[in-house]
Amino acid sequence: MKKYLAMILALVMALSLVACGDKKDDSADNSDGDTASGRVYWLNFKPEADGTLQKVAAMYTEKTGVPVTVVTAASGTYNETLTAEMDKSAPPTLFVVGNQAAVDTWGDYCYDLSGTAVANELNTDAYNLYDADGKLCSIGYCYECYGIIVNEDLLEKAGYTLGDITNFETLKAVAEDIHARASELGFDAFTSSSMSDDSSWRFTGHLANLEYYYESVDDPDAWKECPSSIKGTYMQNYKNLWDLYINNSAVNPADLAAGGFDAADEFGKEQAVFYQNGSWEWAKLTGTGDGQYGLDNLSMIPFYCGVAGEENAGLNCGTENCW
Repeated sequence: MKKYLAMILALVMALSLVACGDKKDDSADNSDGDTASGRVYWLNFKPEADGTLQKVAAMYTEKTGVPVTVVTAASGTYNETLTAEMDKSAPPTLFVVGNQAAVDTWGDYCYDLSGTAVANELNTDAYNLYDADGKLCSIGYCYECYGIIVNEDLLEKAGYTLGDITNFETLKAVAEDIHARASELGFDAFTSSSMSDDSSWRFTGHLANLEYYYESVDDPDAWKECPSSIKGTYMQNYKNLWDLYINNSAVNPADLAAGGFDAADEFGKEQAVFYQNGSWEWAKLTGTGDGQYGLDNLSMIPFYCGVAGEENAGLNCGTENCW
């Protein structure tokens, strides 16, 4: 809840910033006597926030008279959608530039946010992105964590507790035992690991980050900027965890490439104990509204993959959600 409140407050400031224009017929007087003009077109990166953002957009329009359109790109298609929308006569005025590659692509379209009201509210520069000339191109607007979500109720029904899982060895033992007893238990270890566009980013992006992270720990100087290649030191660890996912699920590994599976639905219907995803799934998994699952005993564990000392590892945290 706190995360969404912070995102809403930041969004209001951001809408104020981008609601600018010169057309007289776009102007409107709000109830406080202030004049606002222009339009806002926010190309949203986060499908799970669409409902909240639509409400905030309506509130902002009611308050200022400025029309706000929020369009949410389908999961896994943001870059393609942004490219297509930028080629139109009325392109997005608020959009995500979430990493240095995006700054290189879209930096010329970005307003310099230095000294703006939203920038002045920040207490850290850690999640801001700059171009080569030092222009503040985008600002992080939410901070998230991801790893392996665990249904503790199902875990207990299988005879285990969260404390039994402290590293890859123990995760593997628990997962393989649950999978072997899946027909008896009525649920499996892992959800499906579909490789369709709406799911594959979990593994080609988030899961792959464990390789990058551990290489950066070994050689921090080499990672002051993103290197052009990796050494591959921890690719076997990546494979360890990936193999554990696909070999301890109700879905045949040979069927994953075709995609079409819904891991969130599988987890929400308590068909599996473990589900790789992040904090952005919280509302859907725990809420009781339409399309939500009402689960109430969830935890998240790190990407245990067999690296020495991983018993002390934490969750992957950060953001690529930057305006």
